[in-house]
Amino acid sequence: MSDRKIKVGAAQLGPINLDHSRQEIIQRLFNLMMEASDSGADLVVYPELALTTFFPRWFIEEEDSLNLDDFYETEMPNSSTQILFETAKKLKIGFSLGYAELTKDGHRYNPQSTRRKRWPHRREV
Repeated sequence: MSDRKIKVGAAQLGPINLDHSRQEIIQRLFNLMMEASDSGADLVVYPELALTTFFPRWFIEEEDSLNLDDFYETEMPNSSTQILFETAKKLKIGFSLGYAELTKDGHRYNPQSTRRKRWPHRREV
């Protein structure tokens, strides 16, 4: 039996502020994926809530004009993140993306979405 090694890239995203657009954030994620691929990574791991500002950084009141639901994803992949999934497939690299999810029944979650390099082996199912 041979040893199997994978190279994992930890994508340090840095702060995301309220005034950063979704397009700016996706571009940063894309650039980190390209850098990881160029470095020979098999897997890129992004932090939790990688698509939005980290909520505890802001004092939020009911009167705020901020629509908090805008920070949550209702589907994954979606129109803004699809490029990450397509690029990962083209580069033959896996990635794990943390984000805020809002379900149809109004529940909020902090999931990790994974794009695998390959389909699960039949023994993994």
